[in-house]
Amino acid sequence: MARIPERRRAKDRRGEAALDAHGRLIGQIACPAYCCTPDGAIRHANGSARLLWETRPDPDEAGRWDGFIALYRTDGSALGKSESPAALAAHTGLAQPPAELLAESVDGERRCVVVHARPVFDADGAIAGVLCSLKDISEQRRLEDQVKFAHDSRAGFLHVLAHELRNPLAPVMAAATLLQRQPGAPGIDRMVGVIARQTRKLARFVDDLLEGSRIEQACDTPVFKRASNVDEVLEHACDVVRCVLSERGQTLSVEISPDEQMRGAMLWCDPERLAQALGGALLNASQFSDDGATISLAVAVDGVFFELLVCDHGIGVEECELPLLFQPFRKFATHPARTESGAGLGLAVARSVSRAHGGTVSAHSAGRGQGLRLKFVLPVVLDATFA
Repeated sequence: MARIPERRRAKDRRGEAALDAHGRLIGQIACPAYCCTPDGAIRHANGSARLLWETRPDPDEAGRWDGFIALYRTDGSALGKSESPAALAAHTGLAQPPAELLAESVDGERRCVVVHARPVFDADGAIAGVLCSLKDISEQRRLEDQVKFAHDSRAGFLHVLAHELRNPLAPVMAAATLLQRQPGAPGIDRMVGVIARQTRKLARFVDDLLEGSRIEQACDTPVFKRASNVDEVLEHACDVVRCVLSERGQTLSVEISPDEQMRGAMLWCDPERLAQALGGALLNASQFSDDGATISLAVAVDGVFFELLVCDHGIGVEECELPLLFQPFRKFATHPARTESGAGLGLAVARSVSRAHGGTVSAHSAGRGQGLRLKFVLPVVLDATFA
């Protein structure tokens, strides 16, 4: 019968053999990795781990568990070596969940690392040591902090900007109100009406700026529905695009269905938002059409559905680009006679407004040079007797 010390030495040799086998393996991988004994001596470490630690730990120094000077939790509190993932894996015999820690190297620099630790067993099932791998995510966290700082700074800037824009809007709105109370030439009255409507709309959009997240969410637009009529929506939308069309010598051809359902039809919608969506579609058509071109707008009611069709004969879109048209900040080919303008949000806003009303907007084009057709289908029509 073998003596007890001999059995222990045989067991230790089996444990060392298991640890050495893992040591040979980690020497061939790129990520920082190392093996330590059950008492925390770092027996094997690859070049990547030593480079991260900036030291070569003594393989006979128990209680090290890693090559860092110190470990800290992400809140900055110190983490004792006996609480490290490697020590816990050795003491419990269980693989530890990935742990994100702040690790201080020999040079005094703290890095953000993710530690994976799992026990190594010998042929008899006894714990022979711990296998650990490290991932330095310091740069990832630095970039995330920069993004957060930029986001917070932009949100603060938008908040200040919105408040500053409110100041000049107030007297403009007051002046428009006074002008409306005084009779004038028909042309003047119409222009005063445009000023009043557009100033109210601008005031509402300024309020949108206060919600900086709106920019991130590509205009996840809230709507405030009320009873309105088709003429109100069209009038607001034409206000948006009238000056641009005039400057380019373009014509807007509006075709309203003569169907009986159009007579006295009321809409349960946010007319300013619908006008914003339709105006964006009309501006898009103008931007990509030649000077002097005609842009058509067809309006119809089908049961509870309010349908709008915007067509142009401009530069068109390739079929593969159609699904991307409504993504925010996406821009495609520009019209040769135009300089690039806008942030690429017009059609994203149109889709957002349509969805907020429970509707859809779709696009079709036969290809480059074949124009574009945008179709809105909105379930916002009330019974004509509602009025």
